Amino acid sequence: MVNKLSFLLVMMVFIASCLSMQGQEMTQKQKEYEENKVEIFTLEERDNIQMWVQEEVEKMGLSEEEISEYNNILLYYLGKIRRFDDKDKGNSKEEILQKLDKLIIKQNADVKEILSEEQYKMHLEFYDKMVLMMKTRIAEFDY
Repeated sequence: MVNKLSFLLVMMVFIASCLSMQGQEMTQKQKEYEENKVEIFTLEERDNIQMWVQEEVEKMGLSEEEISEYNNILLYYLGKIRRFDDKDKGNSKEEILQKLDKLIIKQNADVKEILSEEQYKMHLEFYDKMVLMMKTRIAEFDY
């Protein structure tokens, strides 16, 4: 179970951070995406966040099925969140933060459906901290 959890969390961070596609020929759309993406966290910070999230999710004691469902939900929403601050979107900081809040509410409703009450509380405790880190960094970022 831990190996599957580790793999899924690595994939979640990988997709969420949209690491560059070095060594691969990119399509025009991929090139535009790379030119417009904004990285609010350094690679080292993303690695630290990944390890922290993995530790917190392990504490939740999810079954393999729950881990899969949970990660699918997070990946879906993190993929959407990841695009809010891209240069080509033209969103102001205020718009980014408003959209983030709306999406987090939807995400948490979806997550709540698959977790026990205690697991959901644990999710909120660490995810709210992660969202606060994102919001702080967005507010500090020079767009």
